Amino acid sequence: MSVHAGAPPPLVSEPSDYQYATGAQLGKGGFAICHRAELLDQSRPTGRIVALKIVKSKMEPPKLAQKFVTELQIHSKLHHPNIVEFYRAFSFQACTYVVLEICDNGSLADMIRKRKYCTMPEIRRFIIQTCGAVKYLHHRNIVHRDLKTGNLFLDKDMNIKVGDFGLAAVLLSQNDMGARRTTMCGTPNYLAPEILEKGGKGHNEKVDLWAIGIIAYTLAVGKAPFHAAKREDIYKKLQTCDYTWPELSKTPNDISNDLKDLVGSLLVHEDDRPVPDQIVSHAFFKTAFVPLQLGSECANRAPRWSSVRPPTAEVLRRGYSDSWYDLCKESGVGEYAPGKVFPVIGGRKIRSVVRDCEKELNAGRQPVVPIPADTVYLPFPERNNLPYPATEGLSDIVEAEEKSSSAEGQALMETTGNNDRTKEPAVRSTTRISRAPPSKENVAPDQPVEIAPLERPRRRGTVRKTSDPVAKESGRQTTRTSRAVKGVQVTVAVAEDLPQKQEAITRTTEVPAESAIKSNKIVQPDGNDQKLARTTIRKSPVPPSGPIIPNTDPEAVLARVSEFRNNVAQALANRRSTSRKEQRTQLPYVSKWVDYSRKYGVGYVLEDGTIGTLVNATQRHPVTHVLVRNGYTYFKDGKIDSSFINKIPFEFYADCADDGIRSTTVEKDRKRSAGGVWAQFSRYMCQQLGQAETSADGGAGDNKNSPFIRFYQRLGTVGIWGFTDGCFQFNFQDHTKLVMSPDGKYCNFTCLPVEGAQHLKENGDLPFKYIRQRKTLSGLVHTLLFGTADEAVAYRAVTEANLLPEKLRFIIKLMNEWVGSGGLGCLSPEAQRMKWEGPQVFDNKKNDEWVTVGRFGGDDPREEERP
Repeated sequence: MSVHAGAPPPLVSEPSDYQYATGAQLGKGGFAICHRAELLDQSRPTGRIVALKIVKSKMEPPKLAQKFVTELQIHSKLHHPNIVEFYRAFSFQACTYVVLEICDNGSLADMIRKRKYCTMPEIRRFIIQTCGAVKYLHHRNIVHRDLKTGNLFLDKDMNIKVGDFGLAAVLLSQNDMGARRTTMCGTPNYLAPEILEKGGKGHNEKVDLWAIGIIAYTLAVGKAPFHAAKREDIYKKLQTCDYTWPELSKTPNDISNDLKDLVGSLLVHEDDRPVPDQIVSHAFFKTAFVPLQLGSECANRAPRWSSVRPPTAEVLRRGYSDSWYDLCKESGVGEYAPGKVFPVIGGRKIRSVVRDCEKELNAGRQPVVPIPADTVYLPFPERNNLPYPATEGLSDIVEAEEKSSSAEGQALMETTGNNDRTKEPAVRSTTRISRAPPSKENVAPDQPVEIAPLERPRRRGTVRKTSDPVAKESGRQTTRTSRAVKGVQVTVAVAEDLPQKQEAITRTTEVPAESAIKSNKIVQPDGNDQKLARTTIRKSPVPPSGPIIPNTDPEAVLARVSEFRNNVAQALANRRSTSRKEQRTQLPYVSKWVDYSRKYGVGYVLEDGTIGTLVNATQRHPVTHVLVRNGYTYFKDGKIDSSFINKIPFEFYADCADDGIRSTTVEKDRKRSAGGVWAQFSRYMCQQLGQAETSADGGAGDNKNSPFIRFYQRLGTVGIWGFTDGCFQFNFQDHTKLVMSPDGKYCNFTCLPVEGAQHLKENGDLPFKYIRQRKTLSGLVHTLLFGTADEAVAYRAVTEANLLPEKLRFIIKLMNEWVGSGGLGCLSPEAQRMKWEGPQVFDNKKNDEWVTVGRFGGDDPREEERP
């Protein structure tokens, strides 16, 4: 009887709403088969393609089952751009199915069979990416033990994906991994000599380094160096390292001497083999051409490299090419200067896989085969790496649902998605100015400086002065100067310490077109150079004209923010305002949201039923606001009906810098991409976070003048939402919320009971019963802080337990930054990582993020994204 499972049925079901429509067989291994499949959501096609690895649930002998369990345990803990992604596993009928990332272009072995060999630039790319994966595995105390061209797969973009962890093992020692294995395993052509030693000391992770040398040779020649008809002959050759290179006249490939030297440095005794960082720093890689992109056609035929030039004098002086630098940084491998290497992907957050396996075991979540019928085995710790639901990779999102303040007692869910990539710098890199390496060892070089977008020029000769009491007090003044250089706007922001001046001044001046940017400086008309604190250049996209929403221009917004801040400070000082009567004010409220601002933008649902999205700015488009009033009416059973998505009455608004927020008619491609992002986010929030509560008034979302979100900022664990009417909402990680009126005098404060706040402070966690018992206090800020004679004790006990005064001071500090830095969302260099230090509820996922969408002056532009 065959050890392999039979062909899968046409439809395979998880113990959930998901099914898989199975397709063609992709391959077959020692005991598993692999089929292509499309993910179905409640029997509806999603277009998401995955690979299904299928094994019999009952395996003989038992060692085979244990081997498969070990494979599940190891592979499910891995997350690297050059390792096949593990999504989940489950049992169905008589088989167990592992859902994996699809690799559309097969394996390197498939490529060699079709093409006979790979060119030198391709080999550089493939080996760098393989080394990045191997470095990550070894960092996590894992040895693959079966690296070969057949286990190096190619995704749709021709990136290497290491797969098949059936022979992988965990080595327990953290220092040099030390521990050794004695089991003879692997593929004959790729075995390291120490595996064959009888009575030897065993082998460790260095067998993977030997295999990299075999792979490099095989890619260049088309067959392994120790190739022979009989296994015994292969073993004799590799034990004596008996191999030769083909004569140049007898091979069509232009094999470089540097590649031969690289292979020779790897096919040596284990103690002499270079580690992955050293491998990719060999002369074969660093100053030569490395393709950053390959087309899928390369899987079948060799590419033609057009005019590959020798390295320039600058590359030789620096010691590496730009393409080497970029590819190594993406894979987390390589030595860019003596003793200085790119950090492993995941950085300090990742650890030995042993610790994760121990935690998984203690939680009772370790895999067993067959997997119980009602169970789906997921990665541990859990991460949002799945293609579920069919939204384009919501892999580093922050998502949350907050029920209406009027719906007490209902369930609350707040989670944070995991982003395994290293944090992106505050300034993104599109235009490379310099590559100066850092002074600290073992840290990747700083990101190159970017020339990013800012606002359009103001009218010539205008000077704006904003009275700022904080500037008076601190003695700091911000001068913002805008200059037009050959039709392109250049903005210089310089912080000055001028204690004798009491105003923040903004000037707009035109300089002659001859003015030029040199070495990150601007040549002033008088010839003096002034270094830039921030320099941004872009021809600002100007959307078609439409009505401007009143009071959304920067001057009006800053004036309102300044008033807001001053009124909050006055309330904190126990100075009651007489300009507002004590009466309930209807304030907007964000009831749920999804934060995917590092790629697409931010989606949200308002209490009045409006569903909106802030779509990131790109090089061609400003921040685009997409909203649909009463958005839930366009869902059916929690799904968007694709048959009439084109009929949804989208409203589009654009952030037009000095003009404010303007209604706009977007270009066809922007409408398609922005509307697609809205649909994805809306479906995600509807499916994952449930239906939203609508306001008691009903129909508020029909009002075209009702406010919507124009700005979002996240500072660590605090989320800030700015509405078009001037209101602000602040979400703190202790499950409290502050929604405040445009003048900062009135607020709705959703807060914990006193017992819950005390429990959080003393124990660092928050039982759900206290979340369920939250109440919303509404009134003047002064009243909530100090109360009237009758209310003082009750109000102050609750607000002080929930740290309302401290939270208001945090808000004042933030608004000081906005006013002092000259715009909504702008922060001084010292405040780029400001955060709330009070009690907060943490989970196992990432909590701290610093992102902004809709900042005055423009966010860093993203590349055009299509859902």
